[in-house]
Amino acid sequence: MTQPQILGVIEGFYGTPWSHAQRLACIDFISSSGWNTYVWAAKQEPRHREQWNEPFTDDELDAFAELSQRSSSVQVAVGLTPGDGASEHQVINKLLPAIHAGCKAVVLCFDDLPVLHSAQQHQHVAHAVRDAIGVPVWIVPTHYAGTNSSPYLTALCTGLHPDIEVMWTGPTVVTDSITSTDAQQRAKVTGGRRPLLWDNTPVNDARMRPHLNMGPLTGRDNTLLASCSGFLWNPMEEFAASLPTLVSAAAWCRKENAIDAWSSYVDAHNLRLIAEATAYRTDAHWPGDNPSTEWWQAVKELTVSDDQLLPWVEAAKQGAQLALAARQVITAEHELTQKERNAILFQLMGWAAYQSQEKKTFGAGPRTRPIATQDSDGRFALMPSSIEESDSLVDVLVRQALHLLKG
Repeated sequence: MTQPQILGVIEGFYGTPWSHAQRLACIDFISSSGWNTYVWAAKQEPRHREQWNEPFTDDELDAFAELSQRSSSVQVAVGLTPGDGASEHQVINKLLPAIHAGCKAVVLCFDDLPVLHSAQQHQHVAHAVRDAIGVPVWIVPTHYAGTNSSPYLTALCTGLHPDIEVMWTGPTVVTDSITSTDAQQRAKVTGGRRPLLWDNTPVNDARMRPHLNMGPLTGRDNTLLASCSGFLWNPMEEFAASLPTLVSAAAWCRKENAIDAWSSYVDAHNLRLIAEATAYRTDAHWPGDNPSTEWWQAVKELTVSDDQLLPWVEAAKQGAQLALAARQVITAEHELTQKERNAILFQLMGWAAYQSQEKKTFGAGPRTRPIATQDSDGRFALMPSSIEESDSLVDVLVRQALHLLKG
């Protein structure tokens, strides 16, 4: 019997994990979107990674049970990052209570560990867990990005049971474009198996924390889905802010218009302005290089109900105030009086405070992302595009206004 394609969300980011209520809401979203999988694998869950060999607490097992019972159409998978040298018995004993609580699959997360020497051990543990627990086993290999082979991947996949999924993030760790050709090339170096794609969209962890990624899903071609065994999207720590991209991804999976689905969602949930205010010039939802005064005024008056978005909202409102002051100079139809100049310059003196904001808005750079592949040894190779120079729209306007005022 053919198994359904794996589609859903992997909570696999670094940072504060989602609350239990958010995870329940995520499963509701997955169910309503026609997807079928939620993976519990947040890096900072203590008994997922740092304290991987400690038993799950009673509260955690109760939470697994409630998550598993939330929807009959959504399977919950439990992720674990075993330490180097972990025995099969340690891993099996750790995971069995989560399976008894209702989890339907296991994800062995060997990513971001300096263990390219451990392929045979990873395969051995995966086989032992599969045989002992009797649920699907998926591996996030230590070599998880790129389309190259490596001694690690060859050793891992040679003799690996064909029903064990091997996950992959695409050509790079975070990638703007993934094609079916990329997936087919990855399959060639993993024993012919189609990759289970861990798509790092819209994640914003680690050095990406200043940024919000709220745009529509783009850069995934129409035939990619058929070249993969499934897709799992890695969201942001900001739960509600992740949903616009996930709505878009769900539409793409259904072969619907991903941008139209995104647009309808952000308009219905009052998220368009903050999404546009945190976009970059290469993003599909960039507001343009010269937004109107009305747009800036709307951002200045922006309110949202989601507390997780407030740091970006406050930064955006501060920037909008500066932009409006600058536009008074740029669009003036008469020579400004000294009183008017003083008032504008007083507002523009807030420019330094805006530039010092941790949260990036209006295309403020540098935009930093791990655009990194893995080479033929399985080692990471960062690309220059990991650091993207970018001027904030606010900076452009303030500089233009100051130039005119200096006359």
